[in-house]
Amino acid sequence: MIRERWRFDRLFDSAFQRVNSDDFRNRLEKAFVATAVVGFFAHLAVIATSRAFPSIAEAAFGGLDRNFLHAIYTPFSFILFYEVLLLTLAIPQSHTGSIAIQYQIVSLIVVRRVFKDLGGFADLDAWVDQPEASLAVLLDMATAVLMFVLATAFDRLRRSAVRKTEPVDLAGFVTLKRGTALLLGAVLVGLAVSSVVAWLGSVWSRFGQGGELAELDLFFFPAFFEVMIFTDVFLLIISIAYYDRYEIVFRNAGFVISTVLLRASLTSAPPYNSALGILAMAYGVVVLWVFILHSKRIETGSKENLAGGESEKPPALGEPQ
Repeated sequence: MIRERWRFDRLFDSAFQRVNSDDFRNRLEKAFVATAVVGFFAHLAVIATSRAFPSIAEAAFGGLDRNFLHAIYTPFSFILFYEVLLLTLAIPQSHTGSIAIQYQIVSLIVVRRVFKDLGGFADLDAWVDQPEASLAVLLDMATAVLMFVLATAFDRLRRSAVRKTEPVDLAGFVTLKRGTALLLGAVLVGLAVSSVVAWLGSVWSRFGQGGELAELDLFFFPAFFEVMIFTDVFLLIISIAYYDRYEIVFRNAGFVISTVLLRASLTSAPPYNSALGILAMAYGVVVLWVFILHSKRIETGSKENLAGGESEKPPALGEPQ
């Protein structure tokens, strides 16, 4: 039994080390950059064609925004999926690190939405003549800045966190998270492929029957965050066997709540989508901040007890103080 577990652990560790190697990351990054550049110029070419030949474009690209700024939407989509893959690699290294990348992904989604909204204007010089659309762009711009501030604050907080509690079987826990990351990566790649296929089916249906062109985001990112919710819950349950301190359990549960709010923000109507996204990040920042304060208090108390010749262990979950 021990030998089988050892082989199982080595299999996951070996596979993860290959995926997480600098060489693989560099090749993956170059591939995504090249794809983003090609997609950007291809989108520009389609927009140029639709503007040069309006009659043909109306039949072929009737639902396409013809502002060149809308082409920025395509490379941002590839960058976002690259961030999703980086998120899976961050899970074994740091739970808070994976949450930080989730915040970065949502903030980049909002930034991309700004460019998409700007691309919806036929003429930027006359955008003040469309107050409702202009207000939506300004709201997204303000939301993006606030999310950038909150994501940065969260990242700075997590780097200042006290790291003193180690699980009994650290190697086993890391291997478990590596296996989760590999499985999650495979699921997300499959989800991306199925989302693109579903979106292409929607495009084909529109050309054949004149239906409305669906947003590709509605296929992938809501489903992605649903997968992340269940992943966070799974890690929360498993972590109790390794980290039984109340503040760690509450922190991880708080991150699950934050992820749920992020998922709800992606499919909510404006301005609730912005409010939910900001609330989700602010909630995560506050939870992490309180966790750090509590951990520092425990650290200070432990040092004082050791100096006085006493030994105090932080109370476990459900243990009376």
